Amino acid sequence: MLKLKLKKNLKREIKRGHQWLYKDAFELPTKVNSAQLALLKDGKEDLAWGFYDPHSPIAFRVLHVGKSMLSLKEKFMKALSLRSSLIRSEATTGYRLFNGEGDLLAGLVCDVYASVAVVQFDGKGPGEFWRTQGVEAWILENISNVKTVVFKPRRSESLELLAGEKLKVDSIKFLENGVTFSSNLKLGQKTGFFLDQRDNRDYVRLMSESKEVVNLFSYTGGFSVYAGLGGARKVISVDISKGAIEEASNNWKLNNLDESKHEGVAEDVFKYIESITDKKDMIIVDPPSMTSSKDSKNVALSKYIDLFSKAAEKVKSGGDLVLSSCSSQVSFEDFDNVAKECLSKSRRKAQILRVSGQGIDHPYPHNQQELRYLKFMHLALD
Repeated sequence: MLKLKLKKNLKREIKRGHQWLYKDAFELPTKVNSAQLALLKDGKEDLAWGFYDPHSPIAFRVLHVGKSMLSLKEKFMKALSLRSSLIRSEATTGYRLFNGEGDLLAGLVCDVYASVAVVQFDGKGPGEFWRTQGVEAWILENISNVKTVVFKPRRSESLELLAGEKLKVDSIKFLENGVTFSSNLKLGQKTGFFLDQRDNRDYVRLMSESKEVVNLFSYTGGFSVYAGLGGARKVISVDISKGAIEEASNNWKLNNLDESKHEGVAEDVFKYIESITDKKDMIIVDPPSMTSSKDSKNVALSKYIDLFSKAAEKVKSGGDLVLSSCSSQVSFEDFDNVAKECLSKSRRKAQILRVSGQGIDHPYPHNQQELRYLKFMHLALD
């Protein structure tokens, strides 16, 4: 078994729950070409168990702190237990089963869509490690509704059968708070759908009655459908992807909503905002991540301010502006400052009605706030 010797004084941080060590933190092993289980030692003390990754700057990912390694099956069961309220509910059949570091399962993601579980790995090293741990067999044995387990590489339009029944179609229907969605697992972003916004979508349903709602960066219409079910008099879904708009219209129909109350617009969002001539009751702005590194963070913040301020200008007096960011480099403090600057730039004032993040199936370690990536804010404008 691989043993690694800690060089930097990081014992306290590791014991407090930080799970990432970079290459300069310990003595690198030689002639190790693939990720494997390793024991991290601080002097003579057995400090933590995890896996060594020779392919990434994050060269060691902690799985357990202590002398004895907790079995991975025990970790899988703990993750399952945390989601018991979701899984017991017949109203929700789409949820995240494993959320990587948030479940002390570094680099492993698994989303469940009704009878299909979609597995992803956070890089080459995590893939090499987790593929040897029998994850797919455990899922089939312990998640009663799942009949198929597939692997979807990040930023890929392919699916690989790992276990269970062959997937006959790429799209699958699932429930979220009693709302029906269809997701194309092969072509969809992430594992096929943005499950982390579930609670925030349900909140929008509560706030949409009798309003004209514009959903910018709508993707496949998650917020749009909830707004429709909440009694919005009209919903406009805007996304540059024609395919996403077609899926949004399909999801609208799946929920037996009045088709005359939904409009899908396949257009660049920035151009669309400029074309709005009549102010709206509610505008939702949920753009894709604008930065993946600290180096581009300031540029991203400027983009957020510009985008959000333009949207604020198009909201009626007394209307709603709903803002979101999934950029992990943007903290909640950063996001709050972005909101302040966007209001200043658009010369609006606001009351903040809700600030929230990802759902309960997307936990994050208390000592790694950078994994608290999703920000959501509802502002009532003057």
